[in-house]
Parts: sequence; structure tokens; C-alpha cells
Amino acid sequence: MSRAAAGAAPGKVILFGEHAVVYGRPAIAASLGHGLGATVEAFPGGPELSVPGWGLHVRLDRRESGFDAIARGFSAALDAVGLTDRALKVTVDGELPPGVGLGSSAAFAVAVLRALSEFKGAALTGDALLQAAHAVETVFHGTPSGLDHTVIATGGCLRFERTAEPRFCRIPLAQPVPAVVAWARRRGSTRQAVSGLRARHDALPAHYDRLFDAIGAVTEAGATALAEGDFATLGALFDLNHGYLNACGVSHVDNERMVAIAREAGALGAKLTGAGLGGAVVAITPTGAGAVVEALQAAGFKAFATRLGTGA
Repeated sequence: MSRAAAGAAPGKVILFGEHAVVYGRPAIAASLGHGLGATVEAFPGGPELSVPGWGLHVRLDRRESGFDAIARGFSAALDAVGLTDRALKVTVDGELPPGVGLGSSAAFAVAVLRALSEFKGAALTGDALLQAAHAVETVFHGTPSGLDHTVIATGGCLRFERTAEPRFCRIPLAQPVPAVVAWARRRGSTRQAVSGLRARHDALPAHYDRLFDAIGAVTEAGATALAEGDFATLGALFDLNHGYLNACGVSHVDNERMVAIAREAGALGAKLTGAGLGGAVVAITPTGAGAVVEALQAAGFKAFATRLGTGA
């Protein structure tokens, strides 16, 4: 067995279709140029997990950490790889913040699984990696859609439909999409965002179905713009999708501020990404990404420039 190994995984953003995908419309997600890396080394006191950037330190043979979700996810990853010799330490680091809609838990799962399987000497790839990542994501999310860990494990850009058997279709990008990602603290959970929208839909189904149809149409147009590398149209479609999400009631004043700042600083378009109620936004920035990052940071938000749809 190797005594040291490493693995990495990108984060993800939803480009179009969040929330409407729950109601049968398509969504599009892309991998980020930023993510997480995991290293594994032999450690007699293990198994141990350290995520310095998240302020987490876990020992599975002790309960000081409370044995929370991250500990259970780590344990699930060890089980999925089939490591019986657990005298090891895993360190995870990177620029991906947790809990803001950028796929941090799925990136954690894929990076750790890749590192552990390399450490064991039997690399996980393809369907085996996807199945193992799904098992870890189930610890975090109960019934994950599969979108996050699939786009993170495969990289690139995927069209997704949430059917009984989730359907994925790769969108060939004309080129990686230059973007800025910014985020603020979440003001509500994904469950709260989804359940709140469901209550509003149940009260006014015809009106919200028209919103979901509009989001679906924007998503399909977005797939074409991505394939053609048409950033101007892509930005305009981002703005439309964000407006529809605001109308759905899942945006927050922090999302609105970040979107407005990004546009004013030169982004071609910007939208919230993920569940909303705070969390992350993504902006299209083929020119002047630095100015957008600076403007967002000056307003007190965290942000970085990246490229969407790069390899896993």
C-alpha cells in the first residue's frame, strides 16, 4: 500500500434552472476552476481528518468533535473505498467555502475518495467513483439529486433532468466560461428555500408554473449560448434567470446586492446560483474580472475569478 497519496475535485455552479428543476424543467451545471484537494498519509493514530479552512478536525475513534455529518461522511468514504487499514490522516484544503451552494460537500467527497483510493492502490474512476460519491453525499443530503457529484466528478458542463432515473447530457462548450463567483452567509437552508417555494406554488400554481416554464426556456437557450461561446447572450440569460428566481421568492438582499455590484462593475450578467436565501452568485466576465472581484470585495463580500466548465 502506498504511504502517501493525493486527490482533487472542483466545485460547481448551477448556471440555469435551479428550483424549476424540482418541477420537471431542465437545469444546467458546470464545474468550477476552483475546488478542494485532499492528501492522505500514514498516521498510526488515525483515522483522522483535518479541514483547516473549515475549522474542522475529526478523530473517528474519539467523539470530541460530536461525530457530526463531516465525520460520518469521512467514515462513509473510508467504507466506500474498502480501507481496512485506517492508520491514516486525510487533510483537505482549497478555496471552496462550505454551505453557500458551490458543491463543497460533493467536492469533499470526490477529492477524499480519489485520495483514499490512490492511497489504497486502486484508483476509483468512472461509475465506481460516482457510486461511492453518491454514498458519501447521501450522508450529507439524505436524497441527493446526483447533479453535484456528477458534474464535479466528470467536469465540464451538464444538462440535467430530475426524473425517476436522473438524466444527464454533456454540453460541449465552445470555450471555458470566464466568471466571477461571490458569496455571503446563507440566510436560510436549502430545505427552507425549497419548502417556501412549494408553499407559494401550491397557493398560485398557474402563476408559478408560468415562471418555471420561463426558466426552462431560458435554460434551453443557455445551452445554445454555451455551445456557441456567445457570452453576451449568456449574460442576458443570466439576468433573466435571476429575475425569475427573485420572482419565485428565493433571492435575498445579499444576492441582489452582489448581482447589482457585479453588473455595475462590468459583468455581462449575474445571477444567484443554488438554493438562494443568501449564498453564492455567479457573473459572466469575459473582460474585467478583476474589477468585478474588487468591487464585490470592497462591498464586504468574498469573491474570486474563475473559469466554468474546466476539467474535473
